[in-house]
Amino acid sequence: MAKVLVTGGAGFIGSRVVAKLVRDGHEVTVADNLSKGQVKNLDLGKVELVKVDLCDAEATKDVLDGFEYCFHFAAKIGGIGYFHKYPAEIIRDNTLMFSNLLDSARKSKNFKKMIYLSSSMVFERTNSFPSKEEDIFTSPPPITHYGFSKLIGEYYCTAFKEQYGMKYTIFRPFNAYWPGEVPEHEVGIAHVIPDLIKKVYFDKQYPLELLGDGSQVRAYTYVEDLADAIGSLAFDKRTDNNDFNVANPHAYTVMELAQKIWKMCGDGRPLKTKHLPVFKDDVKKRVPSTKKIEALGWNAKVEMEEGLVKTFDWIKKNRV
Repeated sequence: MAKVLVTGGAGFIGSRVVAKLVRDGHEVTVADNLSKGQVKNLDLGKVELVKVDLCDAEATKDVLDGFEYCFHFAAKIGGIGYFHKYPAEIIRDNTLMFSNLLDSARKSKNFKKMIYLSSSMVFERTNSFPSKEEDIFTSPPPITHYGFSKLIGEYYCTAFKEQYGMKYTIFRPFNAYWPGEVPEHEVGIAHVIPDLIKKVYFDKQYPLELLGDGSQVRAYTYVEDLADAIGSLAFDKRTDNNDFNVANPHAYTVMELAQKIWKMCGDGRPLKTKHLPVFKDDVKKRVPSTKKIEALGWNAKVEMEEGLVKTFDWIKKNRV
């Protein structure tokens, strides 16, 4: 079994991958500054937690000493409103963190592979649907600073492979969600699923406010499916120096998603919506091709209805 460092491992995606790695017998250390991640997401009896600021080159220079693999999940991330509110922090910190981490990996004697969590936002300006991995080379670059920071990370992976021989795998999740992501109070700062659940169940919002006309199309991926893919396939040699879309390929409009959430936890009245102006650069469609990862034997298992119920039950129980 491998000795693994997971950055951002106390976060909502990272912690699920950490749990998968621990179940599979790996020795796992989490590096997290706990700005968004929470200690309660980790089993500290089985995982070591190191609090570190990955933007600090001095603090990061030896962070990968003795580790064989690094799963890099630490990032400045949020909903579309977050992207527009903090563009400078996003592109600065996401780039700094990964650059410092790669330098540490390059100097670590036993290091074998970098596993990088990218984002479907690298495809935000594509016109090719469903979007295949190779479309990244022909699509216009992302216009949001978050999407561009994630694309820079992908280029970092290939650059360090070309110059230093460092192996990598890039996983590109599409709209991950799970029963642990906390809704926010400011519009657009949270991801859409916890945001809508909060509006419908806790705020009793009527009419329900949607950003845009509800025609935006997304594929959504339950985080346990994502963790299963990443935790299993990262050690598969077939994924070396390769990139993969990870998603449940079934896509829904935001209106369809709102209807499902209203049916699940609304107050019984017919759904009525109010359409708010969208943020600048809102992406109309993100739908993946998952044929490449499915060829390795992986398929998403959790469909939207099941995932929504699990997410709602957690948010209701925790009253977040």
